[in-house]
Amino acid sequence: MASQPTLAAPVQVTGVQLNQTASGVDVTLQTKAGARPQVFAVNRSNSWTADLPSSQLQLPGGKSFRKENPAPGIALVTVAPLDATSVRVTVVGKTGAPVGQVVRPDQGGVKLSVSPFGTKQAAATTTASFPAPARSLSVLAQPSPVPFTPLPSTSASPRTTTTITVPTPTKPLTLAQTTPAQPAPAASPTPSPAPLPGRPTAVPTNQTAPLLPNPDVQIQGPGVVPPGVQSVSPRAVPPPVGDISTAQVDASGTSIDLGSAERVPRLVLRDAPAREVLGLLARTAGLNLAFVNDLLAQGQAGQPPQAGQATSNDGPKITLDIENEPVQNVFNYVLQLTGLEANRVGRTIFVGPKLPNSARNLVVRSVRLNQASITSAINFLVTLGAESAVSRDRLVTNATAVPVGQLAGGGSAITQTQTATESRIENQRVNYVDSTPLLRGLQISGDERTNQVTLVGEPKKVGIAIAQLAQLDIRRRQVTVNVRVVDVDLSSLDRFSASSSFGIVDNTRATLDAGNAVINFGNRAPATTGLGSGINAIGSVLGAGGGAPFNFAKNFLLQLQAAVTSGNAKILTDPTLLVQEGQTATINVTQEVVTNLTQQTTASTNSTQTTITVEKGRAGLILPIKVDRIDDNGFISLSIAPSVSRIGDQQSINIQGSANVINLLTERRLESGQVRLRDGQTLLLTGIIQDEDRTTVTKVPILGDIPLLGALFRSTSRTNQRREVIVIVTPRVLDDSQNSTFGYGYAPSPTVQQVLENGNKK
Repeated sequence: MASQPTLAAPVQVTGVQLNQTASGVDVTLQTKAGARPQVFAVNRSNSWTADLPSSQLQLPGGKSFRKENPAPGIALVTVAPLDATSVRVTVVGKTGAPVGQVVRPDQGGVKLSVSPFGTKQAAATTTASFPAPARSLSVLAQPSPVPFTPLPSTSASPRTTTTITVPTPTKPLTLAQTTPAQPAPAASPTPSPAPLPGRPTAVPTNQTAPLLPNPDVQIQGPGVVPPGVQSVSPRAVPPPVGDISTAQVDASGTSIDLGSAERVPRLVLRDAPAREVLGLLARTAGLNLAFVNDLLAQGQAGQPPQAGQATSNDGPKITLDIENEPVQNVFNYVLQLTGLEANRVGRTIFVGPKLPNSARNLVVRSVRLNQASITSAINFLVTLGAESAVSRDRLVTNATAVPVGQLAGGGSAITQTQTATESRIENQRVNYVDSTPLLRGLQISGDERTNQVTLVGEPKKVGIAIAQLAQLDIRRRQVTVNVRVVDVDLSSLDRFSASSSFGIVDNTRATLDAGNAVINFGNRAPATTGLGSGINAIGSVLGAGGGAPFNFAKNFLLQLQAAVTSGNAKILTDPTLLVQEGQTATINVTQEVVTNLTQQTTASTNSTQTTITVEKGRAGLILPIKVDRIDDNGFISLSIAPSVSRIGDQQSINIQGSANVINLLTERRLESGQVRLRDGQTLLLTGIIQDEDRTTVTKVPILGDIPLLGALFRSTSRTNQRREVIVIVTPRVLDDSQNSTFGYGYAPSPTVQQVLENGNKK
């Protein structure tokens, strides 16, 4: 039996470890860098031997390893070098040959599980393998010890994993190997290399008898993936995430500057009124304190509280345990915990749950927005806790019952309704359940004509609101979209017809041309002579000036015509559009055509009125392009829906005794849905195909129906048209920043400047 030789460098065995198990002992060979050497095992007398070719033993404690009585039933375990490039592991049993099995741990190396003779364990398995695991075949053979040696392989197939077991005469033989990629061709016997000293050698006993007659084959393990099948991803891979622009705004609370560097050495209070604590701290800093109780509970300033309402003149209670802290910080801590409002005016600090506007530190700022709308800006600030009022108009309908005496007949309505427009001022305010709005106490109002927002509140909250409005008022990006629509017309025209002329009598001639028959009594026929209605092909028979394209002769002339017409491609439109984010641009290159006529007749006692309605359609190209979003990473999300329509056929309808022609439109339409392109990428849409196949037969009555010969009296024209619309879209993001060549920093060239000046003079 042959196995592929090892081409890599020798595997270095750096450690040996013995672990006693319930069934025997495990011999673990630790290798350098987790390499996995080949293993060949065989039973000899009362020992089990495993050879590791292409391996070197490099133990830190010596050149070999020896352990006596490592487990019950096992007398000795030795690991020693066999030669310069081989290592042998020998396990000696006490009552018989042990049974070994090769295990390959995930962390690398080799583990030999050895059981004493007589235990209920499967036959020992030896592995001749390369690093890649594969499917295995278990072959049960006759009990016969078969020594062997690895031979070089002449096949070019990939490396495989081979597991071979050579048991004692009382044990079956087990062979495990991978299925070869392709069967090796039969080759002449190759002489084996000389065996190494001390190595087992295969001794053929019978060249004609099979090595393993009637084997029991069992396939174990996962199947081999076909080369053409792509394996699935080993793990879930999320879609890529681009950079996200962020803006940071300081949302800390407003603090009162006491202008003092005094420190509180030690302050311990429990359930102390906030008014007394603030007064104590203010006096320490050399300031005065003016405290007012809840004005909301009193209704308005200067009015006594209503009956049944409880008030606290000292404010909420607080517990403090402060040591070595600045008095200014402690003062602001109390304000933040109690939720009291404070404002310093001179040397006095006004404090209260809800201070009046005259005692508050208020500022008014007006912000004129450039891009954002007033409605969206106000709604956004309201969600942050600001408060606004909006005027809304609504229709109010009033219903009034009609007295019974005024009802004239059964058809009069019993109620009279009046509809009027009513304007109301509605308050916009948000109340959250588990959170406190940040901009509570800020008043906002907006003017739609000037697109201006007015903010009234504390300087800190006004600054936060302005910072948020600056983020909302960014310019919407614009993109230039180059659209090229190509109409490919692939048409083929196959025609087969017969043309002939012959004489019937001396002065009578007959002409057949493309299924049209002309009988001429005389030598020539005037070009202006009509042949009656219904014959429209006379022009194909008589040429200009009355000459006929065929010479009238008594001899029969026959001509077969076949033509194939191929179409070409033309560009329907090639514009470059400038589209803003969230907007839709449309290319419309169409022509109005009459597609239907509707007649409606209304009959009365003395007259009849007829109304004819003309329905029109558009034939041509309609291409809408919608740019949904342009993100900060240069990706454009857009959707296009090209539609190409043309006149497919015409029909004649009779209305009031006159013939009217209407056009039937054929339309090809494609909706791409929303797609995402990178800046400068090109999207190619194809497959808008229309196939048309027409067969037209023109024949002479009766004669054209004659079998075989009827082909001489008829013409068959088959037209196949194939049209395909190809749309090529290339978007490019426009630079609207101040670094661009237009806008704020635009400097026209001298030529452009002269044109502009001439235009201004006019």
